[in-house]
Amino acid sequence: MSQQTTIHQIGNNIQIINEILVKQILLCDDNQRLDYLLQIFSKYEIIRKRYETKAWHSYFRRIAMNPVIFYENNSTLFDQDNQYEQINQFNKNNDFIIIHGNLHIGQFQYYIDDKTNQQIFYIRNSQNIFCSFTKDLKRLGANIALIAYCHGCDSYEINEIINNFIRKYIKIILKLNKSKQSSINNQSVEVSHQIYEINWQSINTMKDLLILSTQLAIATANLHYQPTISIINSKNIQTISTILSSSNQQQKLIDEICLFSMIYAEIAERDHRLFFRNFRNERIFQNRNILKQNQIQYPLIPTHSVSILIVGGGICGMATALNFARAGIQVRLIEKNNEFIEVGAGMQLAPNASRLLDQLGILENVQAKAVFPKQIVWMDALSGEHLTSIDLGEKFIETFQYPYIVVHRADLLQILYQACLQTSLVIMETNRTVINVDERPKSLMIQCADGIRYDCKMVIAADGLWSTLRKFVCHDDGPPISVGYVTYRGTVDINQVSKEAGLNTVQFWIGPDIHLVQYPIRHGQLFNQAAVFRSNQLPDETDQWGTKEELNQRFSICCSHVKDSLKLIQTNFRWPVYDRNPIKKWNRDRLILLGDAAHPMLQYAGQGAAQALEDAFTLVDIFKKYNLTKFHTIFHEYEQKRIPRSSKVVQFARDIGIFAHYNGIAKILRDSILRMHDINDFSFLEWLYGENNE
Repeated sequence: MSQQTTIHQIGNNIQIINEILVKQILLCDDNQRLDYLLQIFSKYEIIRKRYETKAWHSYFRRIAMNPVIFYENNSTLFDQDNQYEQINQFNKNNDFIIIHGNLHIGQFQYYIDDKTNQQIFYIRNSQNIFCSFTKDLKRLGANIALIAYCHGCDSYEINEIINNFIRKYIKIILKLNKSKQSSINNQSVEVSHQIYEINWQSINTMKDLLILSTQLAIATANLHYQPTISIINSKNIQTISTILSSSNQQQKLIDEICLFSMIYAEIAERDHRLFFRNFRNERIFQNRNILKQNQIQYPLIPTHSVSILIVGGGICGMATALNFARAGIQVRLIEKNNEFIEVGAGMQLAPNASRLLDQLGILENVQAKAVFPKQIVWMDALSGEHLTSIDLGEKFIETFQYPYIVVHRADLLQILYQACLQTSLVIMETNRTVINVDERPKSLMIQCADGIRYDCKMVIAADGLWSTLRKFVCHDDGPPISVGYVTYRGTVDINQVSKEAGLNTVQFWIGPDIHLVQYPIRHGQLFNQAAVFRSNQLPDETDQWGTKEELNQRFSICCSHVKDSLKLIQTNFRWPVYDRNPIKKWNRDRLILLGDAAHPMLQYAGQGAAQALEDAFTLVDIFKKYNLTKFHTIFHEYEQKRIPRSSKVVQFARDIGIFAHYNGIAKILRDSILRMHDINDFSFLEWLYGENNE
């Protein structure tokens, strides 16, 4: 039997042993694995530190950080778990694949000294000076897998990263060999041996991890191709590239390293959790027989592959989901609360909102819960004088094709919710609080607080005024803007309200930095009221400004009707009034903003829901023209249509607020203008309510 055949058989036997031992590690119960870890640490680590209390605590503090630090500081475990790897499994002939191990330079030790707070850096040489070149790749692959796991990647993503690492390694090896062959006089190829410190805090995304794996592959290939220490002749140094010149051998290497790295990362992560659940102090080593069985959950985080994810289960998100479903497109909608609820009371729906609800097929259900006011009435909150009205009767409906209605916010959301339940194209989930967005080469990863993640082709952020996802688009946008206005609002039974309150109108009582809005909702069963005033205190994040005491004080100058109405206002909830300045871009990568997440506006124009509906319809209409691969085109066209119009509405709402809250001479002039207004003149609203609103 030839020597080459013998080596081949030994290699096959080693591979069988490898598979058996890996299965033993994976299948052994926690107690057995803990016992093994205990023996390793007792033999190699604890002996040196048993009487060094501070050193012991420092050591454990370092390795407790995460599985990566745990294994980087315990090469013994890696070597012990792989002690059966005496020759390389990858190639039949091991004469040409033995290199200087541990990336040629031993093992780096880097930490902060507990006593002096100084950075400690040194190199501990490995006892295994020579090893298979695949051991370096396996150890790096396992560490890359652990790093990716600590950043929340799932099995599919970890495998993608390791694949990138090995493929890049092969590419560089072959490139170096080609350069050497083509160089004059076959001179050595210049390779880099510089050491760079990795800024781990800057590695936050899948893209960062892919870049890291690429850089590690380049560095490793350079070290393997031309080691810092010359240990074998130049002919043998080139054999790695010779081995990898075959595509079959390349794929074998990729498969072997990926499989090993994934399995070993799982072993390492499990060991880390077992070790620090049981070995928090040295006393545990004195009584090994009291270890308890512990059921450990499977470590991988669930990930859902989603074409379109809508974040936010309010009116905007629900309407967007339903509109996609009406177009035959499946979406998934997630909401941070444990149920789909709408905070607030009454809301006004102008014709541009009713028109879109009709197209959604739910207007009839909404109108069954609604009230159709006859007029919008502007009243002087101080004198009680009627200033002007906008008639909402036949001419108004003839002009805009749809009526002006008022509803309870919860009723509208419930109707949208029921419509979404009736279609299989909308998947809805609650208790999903988004905490992180990660850009991937061909997707966007959304991570929730409960560990659930969504790998998305498109993400629609409809998560409202305090949008989490808006920060992904606008890093320096800051918090929403407040100029000091606060709202107290609520509903009362209609029987508690006097007939003089205007039970078939929307009444808008205006005064200096104050106003009161009143109208019936829920088919006339409830009466909605909202009292708004500007606080004399500077707004901040506390609830110490715009208090109910200040509410009563500010409205004390009003007419008797307003003061009597104020007694029915619920004061247990206060809503500071916010909006934001318009921005020029609503998207980043595969994420787009909708509704209040994109353009929050003051309530004075009654257009918040209407503009969110317009966003939803515009986006879906454009989406139907293209497909997911052209999301940049979809987003660009959507922004071109929606940003100018919504920005104008944001300013219009601000202008109404300024106009309504005038004092002094400005108030006198405003009142004169309102008294002259024709109640059937709607020309100033055609740009907003009309069907052709371009």
